[in-house]
Amino acid sequence: MIKSYLKMAWRNLFKNKVSSFINICGLSVGLATGIIILQVVVDECSYDKFHAHLKDTYLLMRTQYLGEEIKTGNVTPGPLAASLRTEMPEVKYAARMLYAGDQLVKNGDKTTYENSIYAEPDFFNIMSFPAVQGNPAAVLSEPGTVVITERTSKKLFNGENAIGKILVFNNIHTLKVAAVIRDVPQNSSNRFDVVLPFRLLEQESPWLRKWDDNRIQTWIQTQPGTRLAVLNTKLKNLFLQKQDEKNNILFAYPFADVRLYGQFKNGVPSGGIIEIVMLLGCIGAFVLLIACINFMILSTARSQQRAREVGVRKVMGASRKRIMLQFLSEALLLSFLALALGIILAQLALPGFMRIADRNFTPDLLNWRIWGLLLGLGLVTGLLAGSYPAFYLSRFEPVKVLKKLLSAEKGGNLLRKGLVTFQFIISIFLVITTIVIFRQLHFLEHRPIGYNPENLIEIPARGGIKNKFDLVKNELMQIPGVRSVSAGSDNLVRFGAGMNGVEWPGKTADQDFAFTIANVQYDWTKTVGLKMAAGRDFSPAYGADSFTCLVNEAAVKSMHLKTPVIGMQLNKNTVIGVVRDFVYNDPTGSPKPMIIYLNTGGLDHFFVRITNNDNWQECLSKIERVVKKLNPDFPFEFHFTKEEYQKRFNNIRSIGYMANIFGGMAIFISCMGLFGLSAFLAEQRSKEVSIRKVLGAGMGSLWFSLSKDFLKPVLIAFIFTVPLAGWGMQKLLDSMDYHIELSWWMFVLAGVATMLVAIITVSFHGIKTALANPVKFLQTE
Repeated sequence: MIKSYLKMAWRNLFKNKVSSFINICGLSVGLATGIIILQVVVDECSYDKFHAHLKDTYLLMRTQYLGEEIKTGNVTPGPLAASLRTEMPEVKYAARMLYAGDQLVKNGDKTTYENSIYAEPDFFNIMSFPAVQGNPAAVLSEPGTVVITERTSKKLFNGENAIGKILVFNNIHTLKVAAVIRDVPQNSSNRFDVVLPFRLLEQESPWLRKWDDNRIQTWIQTQPGTRLAVLNTKLKNLFLQKQDEKNNILFAYPFADVRLYGQFKNGVPSGGIIEIVMLLGCIGAFVLLIACINFMILSTARSQQRAREVGVRKVMGASRKRIMLQFLSEALLLSFLALALGIILAQLALPGFMRIADRNFTPDLLNWRIWGLLLGLGLVTGLLAGSYPAFYLSRFEPVKVLKKLLSAEKGGNLLRKGLVTFQFIISIFLVITTIVIFRQLHFLEHRPIGYNPENLIEIPARGGIKNKFDLVKNELMQIPGVRSVSAGSDNLVRFGAGMNGVEWPGKTADQDFAFTIANVQYDWTKTVGLKMAAGRDFSPAYGADSFTCLVNEAAVKSMHLKTPVIGMQLNKNTVIGVVRDFVYNDPTGSPKPMIIYLNTGGLDHFFVRITNNDNWQECLSKIERVVKKLNPDFPFEFHFTKEEYQKRFNNIRSIGYMANIFGGMAIFISCMGLFGLSAFLAEQRSKEVSIRKVLGAGMGSLWFSLSKDFLKPVLIAFIFTVPLAGWGMQKLLDSMDYHIELSWWMFVLAGVATMLVAIITVSFHGIKTALANPVKFLQTE
């Protein structure tokens, strides 16, 4: 019987070629979208799942209460791990870790930068990073050893046995390779190629012995059966006992939730990447739903053509159940044909999608779970698309059908119009979303950032060159085209250091909050292009500048200082100038309070302002020669500040591109359904059009007569969508400190664009029918 159903479904597939083609194309595009989104969602949800003890692994986090401000972060003090091992029986392993960034690694004449971390031995007991050679948990107890990945081993040793070989780090430390681990999986939150012993960091970092200095991550693995609520109560009490400040709360956060639910607001989890995952899931579901609605629309539209078939089958004894199974079989056949085509389309489109979305993962096509989800997607799509036609067509009464008493039902027309309207509600919503996101992105990218990033070069000061700033500056200033040189602790785009507990005149108990701290050399504000709102900059002409500071306007506002600010004391430093606010860390947010100190010692970033002319490349080459001469053991690195700032928008930009792609797909699928429906109804009304044409009706009136019924649902969808999209977009914009205001033209543009696409789609068949020879359709009358 199933074979019979499939044979009849195959015959009907070829009998109605146009509707079958539209259904398969619409479903395949919808399924391709669903497959791509499914792979993204599966990839995001697979992060860190390879760890054997994931359910017992926690990252220790700290919530800090600073007056009205509540901040949650994942950095903790150095002595914490040792206390956990001795005073918390619930903790099986505890390990400290610190990201070390790119470290210069040398093996003979081979030099490379490798992404590195400092970690304690128990890091490898907590995390599952399998060893290829050696025992990483054992060898990291020695300060003179290092653990590397297979990729790094192949790069530095050409596939030779790396164990026992010597590597030089940053031209300072000579370490022996004691273990090699497999490359860190792409779906790992912790990514690195080199693991340096934490004891090496301890020897050089006395701040690790302080309970009030929070810079490192602390990971723990608990004993099986440990209750999180009980553990957090003990962690809170332990932290309060150890620290002088009582405004910090320590708690354990499940490692399994760090990736997807890693954002906190007011001390409680507030989402994270899970929001993007859910948004993608909803978009994929809506695009697929539009494709299913197409199937329903075209199936019900052709109901009268198949009504006689249903009547004959019922007279011959077919039950309603069997007829329903037949139509569901047709839907499932179409669905799985579309699924096969959708898989091909998805695999072809996935590389381009990953480039646009700034993602990098390899689909696991051998994973049975993926194939199970794909087959389930095809099955659900087929059942959803074929459910209404099966119930609708199977209820026809054979007597009415065979006597041709079945006329076009008002309910069927209303259903089709309702489905078309719903399609375009989703499509117009996605178009409005795309317009708003791109306007917001353009607004953010072109907002005044408070300094001039053009022609500003940042050079990481690696090795001993950071202590040669005066020499570097003197030589660079001799180069034609170099206008100014300075240095700072941070690269302008991101500042890491912070401090609270700052005292100022008139401070109240509830005014404590965190300041961003920057250390800079002379001419820093001049070089980066900052403007002074009041007072003066640091200058060698003033001998006492070592006990002075600058603040930004946000700090003055947050401290509620009254003019004159110049001369006030912040702790033991005198404020000599107020810098106008500039954008850093969060490009979508407002600048945070900042204190800037003069530091004539070693700083990690040199800044060079060059002249914008045709000789900038020659100037850059001369800068490179100077830096290499003064720092021969390190490769020359530089970054244009403008490019580094623009990279901060990659995530927002990728979301905008995805919204654009999926919005376009939704419009495409909707218009394919409209194309098929207009073809069918134009054919149905061909005789009516021919009679109107014979009676003298013009092309315009004939086109309008055929098109108006299709354009009404689009107009209704626009009217219904505008307030819904307006509310949703306003909620999105309100979540950003710095955002555009919604404008009427955004909604009008979305409506006009959708209406034009619908008019072009419908007009093809309307004009074709209006231009046809009336004799063709009236010769049988």
